[in-house]
Amino acid sequence: MRRVPSFVCKARPILIDKVVMRLVVIAALGFALASLPRRARAACDHGLSTCFDADTFWPHAGPAYFNLVGGTATTSTGLLGFGWSTTYIARPIVLLLPSSRPSGTEVAAVDRLWNATFLFSYGLAERIEATIAIPTTLYRTGTGISALTQQSSQQLARAAMRDVRAGTAFALLPAPPPGAGGFSLATRLEIGLPTGDESSFSGDRTVVGLPSVAAEFRRSGLVIGSEMGARLRTTSDLAGTRVGSQLAFSFGMGGEILDGSKLGILLEAVALPTLVAQHELAPASTGGRAVLGNRRPLMPTEWLASVRTGELLSGDMSLSLGAGGSLGLTGESGVTSPSFRVVFALRYAPRARRKAAE
Repeated sequence: MRRVPSFVCKARPILIDKVVMRLVVIAALGFALASLPRRARAACDHGLSTCFDADTFWPHAGPAYFNLVGGTATTSTGLLGFGWSTTYIARPIVLLLPSSRPSGTEVAAVDRLWNATFLFSYGLAERIEATIAIPTTLYRTGTGISALTQQSSQQLARAAMRDVRAGTAFALLPAPPPGAGGFSLATRLEIGLPTGDESSFSGDRTVVGLPSVAAEFRRSGLVIGSEMGARLRTTSDLAGTRVGSQLAFSFGMGGEILDGSKLGILLEAVALPTLVAQHELAPASTGGRAVLGNRRPLMPTEWLASVRTGELLSGDMSLSLGAGGSLGLTGESGVTSPSFRVVFALRYAPRARRKAAE
């Protein structure tokens, strides 16, 4: 009987896993494309559009030290990582509408929101991983735009599906081994698929492109991270507030209080400057929706303070809990700028163990 070389036997499980992961990505893409003709466009094609996500917190799958800043490490070849990130936010969609009052009238389209994202990563090769993020809304309150379009306001559906994100990450400069210092760099390209309920602030009307570059520096228990990227999408107009393509800047700093990543304290911030102009509408009393001019740019900004432990399952699992809120650059009323946020994240991402340079 002819014997099969041992290296062929070892390679077969890895190849099978790669094929399975690719099939999952293709199936997700096919589902999104197949659903496009059936999507209701009425919610997107007028000045009261709801075709964007009320929550700007879109965590990456795979290994990560921070919550708002993408990591620079990747999942080990042939291994699967998973995570669960949940957040509770207050007043993410508050409309400041023109009225007879000089200060305008506030309408809480989305008042309270509890979201959860399931994260999966797979190591395709050394320094390359495939990722899938499945975001959901578990609970929310708010009237949507019913207060503007109907005689009596109606509550949003309590739960909803959001836009699935699929992509890949490549470590340009691999992360240093545990306990060692150094600089690391990674790039990502993700695609947001229009699988969410675009009629209730749960997703975009079309595909969203999400390119980014993340950097991280470690030295003697100090961790500094940053990420620069973009969210490329079509523009949605909500009563003059226009949510379109955005730049994305995030920065984080953390310090290890206990050795071995047993306990760390993190401080992060994120800014999403929107690249489209914001419109000032005529008061409703004039009987029209004429654009009087432009108002200040829309730039959602948040800060987040967290505690983290990474000393679980030989360092492959981490837990973090944080709280923060808006930096107020969009004023008291804003779109996608919550007044406060709470985040809890669990991640399991097996990484290749490399010995530190002696």
